[in-house]
Amino acid sequence: MKEQEKILKYDLMLKKYIDNKSFIKIFRTVCDKEENVSGFLLGMSNDFMFMHMDYDFMLDGYAIIKKDDFDHIRHSSYERTQRKIFKAEGLLEKAYGFGKPLPLTNWRDIFNTLKNYDFHVIIENLNKDYLDFSIGEIIKVTDKTVSIHNYNPDGQLDEEPKSIKFNTVSIVKFGDLYSTTFRKYLREKKKK
Repeated sequence: MKEQEKILKYDLMLKKYIDNKSFIKIFRTVCDKEENVSGFLLGMSNDFMFMHMDYDFMLDGYAIIKKDDFDHIRHSSYERTQRKIFKAEGLLEKAYGFGKPLPLTNWRDIFNTLKNYDFHVIIENLNKDYLDFSIGEIIKVTDKTVSIHNYNPDGQLDEEPKSIKFNTVSIVKFGDLYSTTFRKYLREKKKK
């Protein structure tokens, strides 16, 4: 099968998942560790997939994943059972979807839009041989980087924003209960 035919077949499968509101699991290996994500695929472009994530039968935030940054996607009886539970609980009618336009064109447009929507983001990016994790408000977006005001698990803000190169970004998450709640309780680090 030619490469273009494979891509077309693959894109048709993803479109079917979106149209049917299929629950799926995306398997990813990042720095030799499993970093899987599950939920409902809301949209896709040539380069990105946009997902409504789940956490213990709740819809909890969103993820944007590079389309070429995963191992495989599963849609088995397990995922179909998960979807049935979401439907029975009324979550597909009440909580499913995003409701705002989100360009899936490039990281610059994505981050600018999330900044305008005032989301704090969780960015997982490759930093040499390990996966780095940053969470915070988007401060600045350039052609090649995003700067966020990172905070630690104590809610203390870093003194300076952290700049992350787009070519290292593995996944971006936002709109989850953790970041939308924790952002209300952030504070500056105490001076020593």
